[in-house]
Formats: sequence, structure tokens, C-alpha cells
Amino acid sequence: MPRTHRRHGRLGPPRRRRPAASLGDRISALGGVVVIVVGLALAAIVEQVVMPPPARHPVAERRRVHATPTRTRRPVSARPSPSRIPVSPATQLSRKVEKVVLAERSPVVRRNYGVDTLKAPIVRLSRMDRRDSWAFGTETIPPPSDMTVMPESSVFLAQMTQTGWEVALAGTPAFAALLKKAPATVVPDAERPVLAKFSTAADTPLDTGLMLPWGIGQSWSLLASDKGVSGFDGGDGRVLAAGDGRIYRLCSSTPGHGLVLLIHPNGLASEYYQLSDVTRVRDGSLVKRGDYLGRTGTEQPCGGGEAPQRMVRFALSDANGPMRLDRLQIGGWTLRETAAATFAERAGVRVDADNPLLNFGAMPTPAPSGSPSPSGTPSVRVPNVPLPGGSPDARL
Repeated sequence: MPRTHRRHGRLGPPRRRRPAASLGDRISALGGVVVIVVGLALAAIVEQVVMPPPARHPVAERRRVHATPTRTRRPVSARPSPSRIPVSPATQLSRKVEKVVLAERSPVVRRNYGVDTLKAPIVRLSRMDRRDSWAFGTETIPPPSDMTVMPESSVFLAQMTQTGWEVALAGTPAFAALLKKAPATVVPDAERPVLAKFSTAADTPLDTGLMLPWGIGQSWSLLASDKGVSGFDGGDGRVLAAGDGRIYRLCSSTPGHGLVLLIHPNGLASEYYQLSDVTRVRDGSLVKRGDYLGRTGTEQPCGGGEAPQRMVRFALSDANGPMRLDRLQIGGWTLRETAAATFAERAGVRVDADNPLLNFGAMPTPAPSGSPSPSGTPSVRVPNVPLPGGSPDARL
């Protein structure tokens, strides 16, 4: 018999493989899975019916959404609206002066200009204290653009109060009250008496004590102008101060331009307009009779129509405005204004418009001599004598 080899260890029957799951068990497990899947599907269907998803934008569905980090925006400071922009005291004052001037002066100025409406006044601040609580300046109502007349002008004082600027025009009681307490930085003591005299608007004497506004011994043409104003041109064209006084420039702050107002010690003021190359002496300075003021020209910085010719427009005024020159004595002559003509007379001699007028200086006017004409004026007249350049001249 062949040998039988035995393995060391426990002898036993050979191992059998575990039989595969039966078909029934497999079907049972598969059915459970199907039931779970079907249940989930039914639950999703019910959820969509009861709570439908929000509608999505068709463009958004086509775009990829990228998560971006959230940035904290810096607070933007709000810009002040135009109504909140602070207005300077000088601007506030200019607006207040415009209102006061139109309220107090417009009836007279409309009548003098012959118009129904006026332009806004031109306000020029001459001085203001450091605290912006006091101010002194000038104001001018521009003439109409189609008229060549002397502008209506004056000076003002203003004080800042709890309710705003208090503005007083020369010629009013309020101006006199402010003049007494204004600080010296705004109204120097040397100017107070002159401004006080000007504001009282006393009666003007016939003999003004002034000379004609050019060199003594020169003859300039007397030119026809508007009422209360005489036009002069000739000689060297240099316009000189008719008397001592305090000088103020109006309308323009540009050097060499402006209307010149000269207030004399007796309160009378002389005005010089249509000048070029105006003196640059500081406002309020004292000028002497014969000092240079400017040159005859055609400039009208205060407004008005185009000047017809070169000249200086000369007028006398007080705080109420320009006054008539009729019968006033200036430069040794008596000026006359009638409905028919403007002329000057002296000792039986009459000089009509467009004729030469000799400046005798500040001197009394002699009494007229000779036989007066029916109109009461001397009968002797100066003939036209042409000069080179078209300006007549004569030696009387």
C-alpha cells in the first residue's frame, strides 16, 4: 500500500465555500433601495410644488458667479451745497448796500435818469476793520447804457450788528450817528469833519471858492452836456483839483480808472468823470487845489452810453446828488443853465458852448457891466477861435 503522508496538526474535513446569497434575498434588498429612492424623489417633487424656487434671471444663469472679497468703503465727506457755502462779510455788505441804495435813492435817480428801472449799484469798499465789523465805501448807480450823464454817487458807512449789517448813506441821520462812533481804522479823524459837512447838505453859496478844473491861465472849450454837468476839454488835457479836499474814487478798483469825488471843507463836492490815467492817490487823502487828478478822455467805468468826444464831465454835488450849476461862481465865471443854452458870463462877457473859457483861478466873480440883454445876460459874446487840434482858445 502506498504511504499515506499526514500533515502535522488537526485532521478534519476540508473547508467549504460560503454559498452565494439567494435570489430572494437579493430581490428583497433591491426592493428596499428602490423604495428609498422613490421616496426621496416623491419628497423632492412635493417640495417643488409646495415651495417653488425663486425665478432666476436668464442672463445670471449663463454667468459664472465668482466670490469676491467684501471691501469696506471709506465714508465720503458730504460736499456743502451752494446754499451752505459761507458768504464773506464783504459780500454780505455789498448786497445789503445795493438794497439800501435802491430803496432810498431809486425814486430820485429814476427821475434824474428818466427811466423806470435801474441797474444794480456799483459798490466799492474802501476800508474794513480787522474784525469785519465796520466798513466805509462808495456806491454808484450806473446810468442807462444809451445815456451819457453823470452817475449818481455817494459814500456810506456800515456796522455789523446781531441782525446783520446796518448801512447808512451820506445825508441821513444814521450816517451822522455812525460817523461819530466809527473806529479810526475805518474813518480817520482827519476825514470826519469833511464827511460830516458833506452829509449835512447845507445850502451852497453862489461863490463856491473853486477854480475851473484845469491850469490857471489856460482856456478850454465849454462843451454842452447834461443838466447839472459841464463838459470841458482843451489845453494840455490835464484835469486838476478845483479846490482842496478829500479824494475818493468810485466804480472801479483798477488803477488809473474811476469817477473822482472830491469833498471840500465846506461840504461841497466836485465830481470828475470820463477821465483817463486817474491819479493813484489813496482814498481819503488830502489833495490841494491844482493837484493832478487825471486826463480828459472817453472812458465811462460807471456805465452809460458811448462818449461823443474827449472831455471831463464836471459837476458839483452834495449828499443828495448833483446840483444845478446855474448862477454858481467858479474860476472867476458865473455858470448859467437855461432851457435854451449853457454858457458862462463874466463882467459883461458871455461865453457860449463850444467856445474858449479862460480859467482865472479861485477868485470872486466881478459884477457884470454893460447893457444887459432882454434875457438878463450880457450882450458881449466871445467868437469861435479855432485852435490846432480843433479846440478853440482865446485870451480874454
